Formats: sequence, C-alpha cells, structure tokens
Amino acid sequence: MRYEPHERLERGTFHGLLLSCRVIYAETATLLYSANRFILRYDPAHPDPLRPLHALTTTALASLTSLIIILNQASCHQEEDGWRRTYHWCCLEGHNLRPFWGLGVENCRAIHRDSHQLPANGGDSCTDELATARDLIAKWHLAAASLSRITSGRLELGLVCDIDPDHAQAPEIASLVTAPLRLIPQLRVCRIRLGKTPDPRLQQIARDGVLQACRIARPLYESPKPSSAGSLRATLTGLPRELRLQILEYTDLIIPNREVTWSRQDHRYVTSVRDWFSPYHRDLLPFFRCMCSQAPRKWDFSGCFCRRRHASFSLGCKCWAPPGPSLFLICRTLCQDAQLTFFSGNRFIVHDYKDHPSWAVPSLCEVEEEPTEEYQEPPEPGPPPQQADDEYPSDRFAASQFLREVVPVHCLAHLRFLELVFPPYLAQTWPQGDHPVMQDWHATVDWLQDKINGPALTIRLVAAKVSCDSPRVYKWIIPESDAHSIASAHMELARSLRPLARNGLARFYVHLPYLWFYTVPTDIWNRNERHSQKWQREREIKERVERYVMGDRYGELYANGREEPPRSYWETCYYGLQY
Repeated sequence: MRYEPHERLERGTFHGLLLSCRVIYAETATLLYSANRFILRYDPAHPDPLRPLHALTTTALASLTSLIIILNQASCHQEEDGWRRTYHWCCLEGHNLRPFWGLGVENCRAIHRDSHQLPANGGDSCTDELATARDLIAKWHLAAASLSRITSGRLELGLVCDIDPDHAQAPEIASLVTAPLRLIPQLRVCRIRLGKTPDPRLQQIARDGVLQACRIARPLYESPKPSSAGSLRATLTGLPRELRLQILEYTDLIIPNREVTWSRQDHRYVTSVRDWFSPYHRDLLPFFRCMCSQAPRKWDFSGCFCRRRHASFSLGCKCWAPPGPSLFLICRTLCQDAQLTFFSGNRFIVHDYKDHPSWAVPSLCEVEEEPTEEYQEPPEPGPPPQQADDEYPSDRFAASQFLREVVPVHCLAHLRFLELVFPPYLAQTWPQGDHPVMQDWHATVDWLQDKINGPALTIRLVAAKVSCDSPRVYKWIIPESDAHSIASAHMELARSLRPLARNGLARFYVHLPYLWFYTVPTDIWNRNERHSQKWQREREIKERVERYVMGDRYGELYANGREEPPRSYWETCYYGLQY
C-alpha cells in the first residue's frame, strides 16, 4: 500500500512519531490516515497481496478518509510515475491526441503497456481464468471484512476490477466483486469500475453497488424490471407532440455544447469537444472530462471512473455519451420526434478533411513534424514543399456527402445551423469553378433548394488556418499567385451559396483568412503591427463576402443589435477568441 500526501514527505519524517508512545501514535495516525489518500494494488505474485489492509489498526481504519483498491486494471488507472502525474490522461480519446506530450489512448498503449493487466477473467484457458478470478475474489472478500471497522459516512472508496465483458460469467464475477460493499458501514463517496470499456450490464452492477454502499435509495421511477418498448411507446405517444419534444430535449440527443461534428476523418457523428480543452470552455469539463472537473488540484485525482470511457459508475460523473438506438427503434412516431430533436437542437459542423487537427491537409500529412518547445527560426521565403499527389483528395466535398448521404432527406428541413469548414489546402489542391468537385457542389446546392427550411437555417463558411501547434511544414511563405488562386476558390464556395440566400436563407457568415499575409515573411520587430493589419483586412473580407451572398438582406444580419452566433468550439481551441 502506498499513500499520496499533499506534499512530498519522506517516511522517516513521521515514522518515529508512530513508535514513540500510544498517545502520540493515536494523534499521528489520526492525522496521517485522515489527510492522505491510500492506494492498494493487488499483486498476484505476492502470497498475501491484501495484507496491508489486514494490518490497519482500529485507529487507522476509524480515521481513514480516502482509499483506492485496485484489484485488476486492464488500462492505466492511477499514476505510478512519481510526481509527474500524467496517467490521468491515458483514457482520453482523440486522433493522435497531443502525441508530443504522450497523451491519449494510442500513446498509452505504446508507453504504458507493461503496467496493463489482462482482465480479471482473462487467462490462457477457461479453467485458469476462472481459478485466478475466484482466488482474487476470495482474498478480496476476506480483506474487505477489515473495512467493517471504518467510521460510517467518512470513507471515500474507489474499487477497480477490470473484467472481460465478453466472458460468459462476467456479470456473476462483477456481482461477487461488489458483494462485500453490502457488509461495510455507509461510505461517504463510492466509485466502482468493472471494465476497461463501457458495458451496460457491468455498468448497472457498478451503479447498484455504489447506491448500496452509499445507502442511497433507488429512484422511484425505476421499476424492478425494465420497461418494455411497448409500454414506453404507449406512454410517450399518448402525449401531445409538444410535450414529447420537450421531454426528448432532456435526453442525450442534445449535446451539452450543442455541437455535432462530421468529417472524412470519422465518417460518423462525433462531439466537437475532444479530450483537449479550450480555456474558454471550462464550463464543459463536467460533461466531457469528469475526472478533471472533480479534481481541481492535481493531487485530488483519484482515477478515472467515467461511464463514457469505462464500465464504471460514480455519482460525480455527468459525462455526455452518444444516445443509443433505442429511441429510434421503438416506433415510427418516436423515431421522427427523435430525429427532429437531434437535427434542430444541435449545430452541425462539417470538416472537409479532418476535425483534429483542423489545419491538416492530405498533401502535407506525410511530412508533418512534431512540435518542439525550443525556438525555431521562421521558414525561409519560398514555395511550400511539393508532394507527388496534389489533387483534391476526393470526388466531392465532405459537405456534399454529408447532405446527400448522411442526413436523411426528410431531416434536411430540421437543420438550423450548418458550418462548413475547409482546411488550408495548397493552391494546386483547391478545386476551381470548372472542377468536377465544384460542379458537384453546385448541383448539391440546387438539389437542396426545396428540401431545407431556408428561413430557419444559418450557414457559416470557415477556412481554417495554421495555428501555433502546426508543424513548420505548414508555415511556408506562399507566392502571390497561390494567394489569388486560393482566394478565388473561397469566393467560388461563397458564390455557390447565393441561390440559397435568394430563396430566403436566414443568415450567412464567413471566416476567411487574409491570404496575402502569408506572402511576406513576418519580422519579429513588426509582428504586432502586421497582425493588426491582418485582422483588419479579414474583417473587411468578412463584410464584403457576406454582403455579396446576402445581397440587400445583409443589414438584417446585424440589425437591432443582432450578433453572429458564437465561434464553434474547435475554432476557439485552435485560435482563441481572436481568429
């Protein structure tokens, strides 16, 4: 067993106090066990792996306030690398998430694989795995009896035992793991994790264990047996549609930040909030990274018990998880109501190539470099490196694919906000007006005319730029001819949307870069002046393009104090509030 004090303390600084006399021992033990977190790991190679729990005295148990018991972990759960405190990033999803910091699931598999264990019921053979699991459970039951002497309502307990959810006896083993919690006094806080990956059966067992350990009664609306689809259909469809829609707004159909992303990178709906956070959106932490929102100080981190990432349960986890298919499969009426809620209640952001990083382009991905913390001189003036294949990477824009193939045709009228994001393609990559890709996009816009609800729809066109995180290969000086070519492609995209504006499009906004800023190297002495000039030119471009698309209705965009909708989450993450 080890403990985590709030400050670095050597064992010798207090061990003598424990041996001095009974009175000082009682005071020292009370302070030691009440002010620190203790972590006990089950070591299968040790003859008595839970002996430290048996060795705790009555004084220690009565004073204990925080204990984590890790019987088995199939992925990183609690940091082990001294005071660097990096393991709490290992559960985070994301495409190549901050690789130069060693964060994310993929990096964890490569860096920390030696500390990962097989699931508690995952051995070489059926007999071996069950024998190992039952031996672990037997020792845990024996050790848990010691916790009967804790003070009621004082202990914060975390229990980790990763089980293979595909095993036939996984629910039985999970129930045996949580069974001792019924015999110990009431816990102040309880967190249980029973699997590396989410599993409904194991999560329900973890939830029942937490509620029982904290002596929390089950909600009245929960019946002993789950409601059937037929009874749910009869209950909801009997209500007026307005009430049904209001009820559905409180489900996971509405994302906490109301932003849904679709890109070629994923080919599926994902939340725009990934596991790296903008400092401007700290209010979203409780809904997407509960383990950090509950630990404002780094020593408060007690491991990951997030239901979104694991088969676990914690009363502190309010993380959003994608809705399951059940609402869409009950009946046609509820399916249509769920689709209306999802498409009208969220903002949809379509990235033409990648949403993370938004500035990545296919022609340069193979030569990306890892950023360093050392200062690097700006690149010499000249064209960017040429790649063998500089053609546009697909036969149509991602927006065209999204609108024609992803969104059901009858749901296009439900869309209320659509943002089209294009990465900083090289000049030779951008499709021009006569390119088949651009012609396909014009055809898609014509096809949309009678399918969208124009007076209720807002469209925003965004051209992503490089950021401070972009590798040096993205920061080459471009010739003026390339700036003209890219600007022409941007205008062609805006021009294609004019028919929608003429037919009553509610609002249209653009975020386009001033490309001529990148045709001249920026000297360190005039950097601030040139950036101010760039922002001024970008505001002028924004007004000119929006006026060009909206025509006489441009004044309605900002009339009577109206403002543009807030910048999307991905935009503030990469560029801050000043784009």
